[in-house]
Amino acid sequence: MLQATAEKTATFIRFGDPEVARVIKDDPASVVSGNPVQGSWLYSDDTQTGSRFGIWECSAGKFRAKMDGHTEFCHILEGEARIKDLDTGNVHTVKAGDSFVMEEGFDTEWDVPNYIKKCFAISNLTD
Repeated sequence: MLQATAEKTATFIRFGDPEVARVIKDDPASVVSGNPVQGSWLYSDDTQTGSRFGIWECSAGKFRAKMDGHTEFCHILEGEARIKDLDTGNVHTVKAGDSFVMEEGFDTEWDVPNYIKKCFAISNLTD
């Protein structure tokens, strides 16, 4: 006798439709200065591939983030930030219209002068 398996139906997901809840990231240990409030909308979380897709935003402030166990593609929708590579000291300024990838292990300090909003695609590393 064959057992039925639940198959996931593939879908088309437009960011913003359907509306998903905004989640606030609460990580005071990462804050360097100011009061950066980070929020995100996760539109797809594919547990089979370890991929996540969504929108992220942050208000003014400075904070640290490390690409620990994942690589992230970003496309800036609004605003700008200066992203400092903590290993080399190099600073990368990103603004609306810019796209970039932060590879696994990239250790950063983000300086957001006013506000920034981006689309992201995160790919978890596999063993």
